[in-house]
Amino acid sequence: MIQIRELSDGNPFIVSSVTDFSDSMGFCEFKIKHLLRGIKPPQTNITIEGTASHEKEAQYEKEHFKFVPVTSEEVADLTRDIEFARESVFTRFLTKIPFGEKSVTLLLIGQSDKVLRSKKLLVVEDTKFPQNVAKYAELSKPFDDQILQTLLYLNSQFSITESMNPKDWFTIPHEEKIWIVHIKDKLTGQSVKVFKGSETEEAKDFLYCKLSKFALISLGIQEPDHHNSTRKCQSCRYFSDCEYKV
Repeated sequence: MIQIRELSDGNPFIVSSVTDFSDSMGFCEFKIKHLLRGIKPPQTNITIEGTASHEKEAQYEKEHFKFVPVTSEEVADLTRDIEFARESVFTRFLTKIPFGEKSVTLLLIGQSDKVLRSKKLLVVEDTKFPQNVAKYAELSKPFDDQILQTLLYLNSQFSITESMNPKDWFTIPHEEKIWIVHIKDKLTGQSVKVFKGSETEEAKDFLYCKLSKFALISLGIQEPDHHNSTRKCQSCRYFSDCEYKV
């Protein structure tokens, strides 16, 4: 959901999940209107199966790999390679976005699939189990919502608990940021395609533009742009009750 509060200085404060942000700004901006009303899309067999596949991945890793807790000293040492257990790291992205004479504080909270540092590279990997893996065969890059999700994780603070206490959150020193979107078959768990990229200046601009627009749409200052895609509408979980569908 998307929550909007007012800070003591009169400026707005928006809280959202990373998933809701990336779904809205990478798939359909009109989802923001539903989320602001507190409407939660219904679960489908696809989403249930996707959740089960993620749980299976995490369980497999627990059974086949042993992870010792990463210490704060190891995190601070740029020369040390570190890796956190799958789905054990929570993320917190906090930024201020100016508009007119005011500013909006935006907090996006999530949980990454995989976080590690290798050879001074901060790497975030997100695993996807799509219904139709064949459509990824001809793609040269993942979809916008998938890229936005990994970019947010790369620019977040991290924690091994869901605590919102700033003392529990940390950054991971690095020299470069790498994102990975790993497409897998949900039935077999086999790898289908791996997309990989670094955080370029173009990627930073892409993320900032989406963050700004998300904030302005949430505050009612700007209207969403429609994708005008029947295919997208029909695949959306809001489809049956959405007044904005085509």
